[in-house]
Amino acid sequence: MIISYFQTSDNSEAESLSKRENVYVDLCPSVIPFSKREKGSLLFALIRQKQISKVIVPTISVLGRNQIDVLNSIDFFIQNDVSLISQLERLETTDEYGRVKPDTILFLNLFRSLANMEYQNRVESHRFGVQQAKELGRYKGVGGRQLESIDEFFDKPKNINILRHLKRGESIRRTAKLVGSSTGLVQKVKRWALDHNRLEL
Repeated sequence: MIISYFQTSDNSEAESLSKRENVYVDLCPSVIPFSKREKGSLLFALIRQKQISKVIVPTISVLGRNQIDVLNSIDFFIQNDVSLISQLERLETTDEYGRVKPDTILFLNLFRSLANMEYQNRVESHRFGVQQAKELGRYKGVGGRQLESIDEFFDKPKNINILRHLKRGESIRRTAKLVGSSTGLVQKVKRWALDHNRLEL
């Protein structure tokens, strides 16, 4: 089976794309890992069951939340003999005989180098975030264990959802009700988002 996959945060676009045959659409923020998305996890499951032979995407960026996640998704496809076609990059991972193309190997090696660079940048960003949190008095030890970093805090699915509603202009109380969380957590997300330029008043 040949599947086309899209990721979007636009409701109308998702509705339009979903009307097509053999099209999977994830209506979600791009920061959610591919394997944690509804359709992304379904794709992985169907691939493991050998039900999918080819996946077509508009761009490889829809296959993950960052370069490392995208690379992991592509590697998963290749390991399970699934051909990937990315229209923007004009990439097709296998030839007509199902063999991985030499230029695909070159592309992936380059991509791994970039992913490693991104990882190093994230480490530096993590250190900077911790230092900034300490300066703000919001990063303390708990029983000898350090609290999560700024990035880790905003990577939590519930916090992602909270921030999404706040960006839409929802009130703290309304957001808490929509997400099913406490108003205290929503206030914390809003305060941290403002402090770290993830939300504008």
